[in-house]
Amino acid sequence: MSGHDPTQDGRPKLRASVKMRYDPVRKRFVLLLPEKAVLLSETAAEILQLCDGGSTVAELIADLERKYPTAELRADVVEFLAQAVSKRWVEWVLPA
Repeated sequence: MSGHDPTQDGRPKLRASVKMRYDPVRKRFVLLLPEKAVLLSETAAEILQLCDGGSTVAELIADLERKYPTAELRADVVEFLAQAVSKRWVEWVLPA
């Protein structure tokens, strides 16, 4: 990843071993990982749904800002994505 700042030009996506499913009983999204499940907050689920490897972080933030025009989102989204990467939920797809 040298030479790239993933928070600028990286495209976040869920790792292949991670699946996100809606749990109708709990009425929340659940992240399914090898040997465990994580019940997601509404905010976390909304961010992770946008992590498809096709959008940059800036594009992801722009999508969220259109939905929540009065919110300051950039720092929180970047911090959440950094945590999601460290937890091995998300990985970066970097431009060639």
